[in-house]
Amino acid sequence: MVTYQQSADRADTVAGEIREHGVQASVLPLILQDAESRQEFVTQCTRTGPIDGLVNNAGVDLLTSSARDLDYLQKLQLLLAADVEGTVALSRSVAPVMNQQGRGSILNIGWDQSDRGMGGDSGELFATAKNAIMGFTRSLAVSLAPAVRVNCIAPGWIQTAWGESASDYWQQRVMDETPLKRWGTPEDIAHLARFLLSEEAGFMTGQVINVNGGAVR
Repeated sequence: MVTYQQSADRADTVAGEIREHGVQASVLPLILQDAESRQEFVTQCTRTGPIDGLVNNAGVDLLTSSARDLDYLQKLQLLLAADVEGTVALSRSVAPVMNQQGRGSILNIGWDQSDRGMGGDSGELFATAKNAIMGFTRSLAVSLAPAVRVNCIAPGWIQTAWGESASDYWQQRVMDETPLKRWGTPEDIAHLARFLLSEEAGFMTGQVINVNGGAVR
């Protein structure tokens, strides 16, 4: 089940790539800030069969979207409504289903510098949201054990849309702060996500794992 809020074409592309591997894939709109939209998503998921995994990786883009022009508190409200409430609410909605099944894995997305600190408005805002998600991960893992595992990936400098167009200052800063001397890629995150959702990670829960080329230790 691939979700989107605005990027329907990209969601369709991802679903098409999934189908090429012989797996069924559906595309659904999901507005994380809206309780009815979240409930509809969970309802649609349960109709297809067991919910083996939930990946809470959607979030507000404050760097390249129109949201970058909002004031500080408006940005904060967006992050709390989408990133934090969305992650908490969806996790708690699928948890009873997974518990009844006797299995399941929830994966959240944090940020490697959120519990270390980064200056500036964006650093403060993302730290507020992602620290909440990382703390929630650890507590929910205890609540849902032993049937359901809950883990979190904390990415470092990942070359998403913002990274591709970042100024020379940021390009150099990434190299200076990353011992492996490169940007991370979405694939670097996906590889760990696949592992954490699989039975190969069956003895891992409540963990926040940095994927950052050694940048934060």
